[in-house]
Amino acid sequence: MLVIIPTAGIGSRLDLHTKHFNKSMIQLGDLPVICRIIDSYPQKAKFIIILGYKGDQIQEFLSLIYPKKKIRFVFVKKYQGKGSGLTHSLRSSIKYINQPFFFHANDSIFVDKNFYKKIKKDTMFLSKGKSDTMKYATVELNKKIKKIHGKLNFLKLGCYNYTGVGFIYDHKLFKKQLLKDDNNSGELSYFKNIKISQIKFVFIKKWFDIGSKETKVIAEKFFTNKKNILPKFDQGIFFRNRKVYKFFTNPSIVNKRFERSKILKNFVPKILDKKKYFYSYDYIFGDIMSLNKNKIKNFKRLLDFLKNNFWVEKKLPSQKYSEFKSKCSSFYYEKTLSRINYLYERNNLEDKIEKINNKKINKISYLFGKINWQNLSAGVPVNFHGDLHFENIIVKKKNFKFLDWRENFVDLKSYGDIYYDLAKINHGLILDHNVISASGYQIINNPKNILFKFDQSKVNKKCQKIFFEFLKKNSYDEKKVRILTSLIFLNIAGLHHYPYSLFLYYLGKYTLDDTI
Repeated sequence: MLVIIPTAGIGSRLDLHTKHFNKSMIQLGDLPVICRIIDSYPQKAKFIIILGYKGDQIQEFLSLIYPKKKIRFVFVKKYQGKGSGLTHSLRSSIKYINQPFFFHANDSIFVDKNFYKKIKKDTMFLSKGKSDTMKYATVELNKKIKKIHGKLNFLKLGCYNYTGVGFIYDHKLFKKQLLKDDNNSGELSYFKNIKISQIKFVFIKKWFDIGSKETKVIAEKFFTNKKNILPKFDQGIFFRNRKVYKFFTNPSIVNKRFERSKILKNFVPKILDKKKYFYSYDYIFGDIMSLNKNKIKNFKRLLDFLKNNFWVEKKLPSQKYSEFKSKCSSFYYEKTLSRINYLYERNNLEDKIEKINNKKINKISYLFGKINWQNLSAGVPVNFHGDLHFENIIVKKKNFKFLDWRENFVDLKSYGDIYYDLAKINHGLILDHNVISASGYQIINNPKNILFKFDQSKVNKKCQKIFFEFLKKNSYDEKKVRILTSLIFLNIAGLHHYPYSLFLYYLGKYTLDDTI
């Protein structure tokens, strides 16, 4: 069995979601889209993957995760602009097409099992759901296929969506027709130019299309799993065969994370393999801290473990410490302002006095003017993690493993500010991934009174009380931790999807005003 998957296009309809990677690498649960497609076919199936936009990322990942699978990669140089398109991509692989094959669009996912069985004639796979002739190629039926339409500029009744998956029997005729196609119709040029009476059709019960923002969200909800993975624009985390694959669109992060793993040693998993865009390590068996049944007991143990074993203070000479304070200032003030401005641009927001949850909240610029930045930047240099929320902490019997460590603190590898780690813990106690994954938050963006609310579990509230007692006992500045927690919410808002991005922004602004 041969399957051809074209992935060369830039996925422009998905906007920021494909700015840094190809849409076939979009995260759906614990795997990317491309794996959902490949895994829907038999183990021994052969594949031709047509690559273009960000294709080296796809090739590297598939070579890592499917070392024994027969995959031929074909690169297309022209994948956008005049002369590009599906027909051009398919032509680039024409010499390798030497048998009947399944054509499978890289944004189409079938949940139906064994859909490929007993398919021996030209076949189009259709969806029985509501059709949209303006968005999809469609097929008119009258017991048999009556007519095949490309996308139309009007809505037409009596049609069924074509899923972008078809079986092409006469591969020689397909290649001849492909060379004649001047309309960039791709595989449809074949179906439109053979006897319509010989084309079979199969209805797919469960089909997902991730080609647009709206349909992508539907697919993400379906494939959500217990790992509470939040999709991000520039990275991913995938799981396969008891291994974890971390994906970064920026290769320098992979290198820096690898170097920091050597510094953090046994506190983090050992990296087994490192490529340009990926590193991998063995899956760590244990309880994620956020789902741990003995969370309160283990949280107390965690704080003691961090204080006594992990947060080893670095004794810096006065000049080095001055440089460290300067880096803290840059990280807390300049980076946060930059991220807020990015959020403003993306969401057409501005800095202004607003009523939030029935309370008048001042401008961000005013609130920033009230912060003692000199005191906030007087950090405590320690061995650090950089993202210590409960999803990144594994409880393994009496020990802890820390996941998803940060590559640096500004540009420092061996130490960072303990207060940032403390604020990250507090941030996770206020808002954990379980709440986000379950949509346990709400934001009503009413200009007269912006309302937000979210669920905070009783266990997290108890842990937060323990946390503040720990701060007091060890003479840490609670107000400093609270301010940094608010800055974290403001900092990460622009990195997340709408409306969660707005929720984080207003949560950060509200809590910052409350603390000051």
